[in-house]
Amino acid sequence: MFVSRKSIWGHTGKVMALALTLALNGACGDDDDDEGGGDNKPGDSVKVTGKVTYDFVPAVYSTATRAGTLAFSQVTKKPVRGAVIQVRQGNTILSNATTDDQGNYEITYKVPSSGSLTIVALAKTTTPSIQVEDNTDGDAVWGVGTSLPSNAKTRDMHAGHGWTGGAYNAEQRFAAPFAILDSMYTAARAFMNVRPVQFPELKVNWSPNNVPGAGEKDDGNIGTSHFSPSDNEIYILGKDGVDTDEFDSHVIVHEWGHYFESNLSRSDSPGGPHGAGDVLDPRLSFGEGYGNALAAIILPESMYVDTVWSQRTGALAAFGFDAETAPSPSDDPEPGVFSESSVMRILYDLYDSGSNESAYDNVSFGLGTFYDVLTGPQKATDALTTLGSFVNGLKAQSGVNTSAVHALLAHYRVGAVTSDFGDGDTSLRAIYTPVASVPYNTNVTLTGGVEANKRQQNQYFVFTGTGRTMNISVSNLSEDVDVEVYRRGTVVAAGYLSGTSPESVTFSSQANTQYVLVVTGYKEADGVYGASVSITSP
Repeated sequence: MFVSRKSIWGHTGKVMALALTLALNGACGDDDDDEGGGDNKPGDSVKVTGKVTYDFVPAVYSTATRAGTLAFSQVTKKPVRGAVIQVRQGNTILSNATTDDQGNYEITYKVPSSGSLTIVALAKTTTPSIQVEDNTDGDAVWGVGTSLPSNAKTRDMHAGHGWTGGAYNAEQRFAAPFAILDSMYTAARAFMNVRPVQFPELKVNWSPNNVPGAGEKDDGNIGTSHFSPSDNEIYILGKDGVDTDEFDSHVIVHEWGHYFESNLSRSDSPGGPHGAGDVLDPRLSFGEGYGNALAAIILPESMYVDTVWSQRTGALAAFGFDAETAPSPSDDPEPGVFSESSVMRILYDLYDSGSNESAYDNVSFGLGTFYDVLTGPQKATDALTTLGSFVNGLKAQSGVNTSAVHALLAHYRVGAVTSDFGDGDTSLRAIYTPVASVPYNTNVTLTGGVEANKRQQNQYFVFTGTGRTMNISVSNLSEDVDVEVYRRGTVVAAGYLSGTSPESVTFSSQANTQYVLVVTGYKEADGVYGASVSITSP
């Protein structure tokens, strides 16, 4: 569902309401030290300094006990970095500034002839451009603030977590958007520190009304924390007593990773439900494994934690996994290119270093190399975006030890990949069926009983354009099948009819250009079934 992007300046009530609430609660610092020793006159320039902080609550999980939670006993006060500071008179902005990496700011404004002032810190950065909005309140930008007398010289602002011991106090719960902002700021700056990258604007939607339900996102029904390619925005869960993801840093960076893919790299993933042990479509296993690995690399913390309220007990709980060390018994029962756990640990092992690495892990590449692969060969591949295309692109980078990469892959039961199409790994190569020439007719065998985003329900066909119109038809007399034709990540033709009607698509092809046809089945019952595939070019 597309959600329109509304101007934040038309919805300043969010910031102003927060500012008044925080000032009344005394949550923005100690005003006793703020007086400047005399009243300033209208037109005078006044400089105000201060520090902006927020409460960060670590999400913890133990693989030994298989339990976790939000550790409110370990709360730390973190600086709000790179955030926009504003002096306002009502809805009029008198001055702008930003915080530094320690959360400090300095802002100068001219005293107006009349009227009261406020100073606010927005959950918004400019370099890179990220802002956290309330999707259930007209996309108003979150912020904290306080009143600003004309003789005030300092104003500290702090966003508290609002936890009361068993639930959140909604009137004191202001740290959430700043925690989300800081995790994404950390991710973006990590890449900006190693490559001259400019990120496009990112809008993040968080609300205490956001729940894992179906419906309108404006009402908080976001399904789950996710990146939405259709509107290029991220949505984060926030419902107290249900699921709150704002302090789940790995979840936040994972979703930011999908934003990175969509805007700077490429993802051909079909999305949908997935989990450890699933035999996924390799586009999906790569995308989810990459998101988990990226979070572990950037934060940096190998333990991925996602907190949630238990539906059984109603208590705050968590689940998690280690991106570096698999548990015993393994959480990866089907290792290989179709496993998101395997992909995650391969990518993490390709990055990490240290004296305690396993014998099979003798590689270590910097984040800059990952950026180069993601924005270069992974983005431009004629194949689909899988572990195969990533590894083959990585091996083309300067200084890569191919033998060491192959040894690492072998530990996770992945073959010595030699092409974007998975040559060298039997299972990945098998999902790609080469089409030597057209006309082409064949039967494809799929297996039902699993979701449509699993390996068993998908098969790819690789063919070359003729420079003429091409016709593709896929049919099954008893089951629903869909078709998509890709050209370097762009769907140039697709058929999504429900039921057993044949899917027929036509498109104008480019000569000597490779295309990938994806045939996806939807049989719900267990068992194999077939579909006929026809590719012609009159």
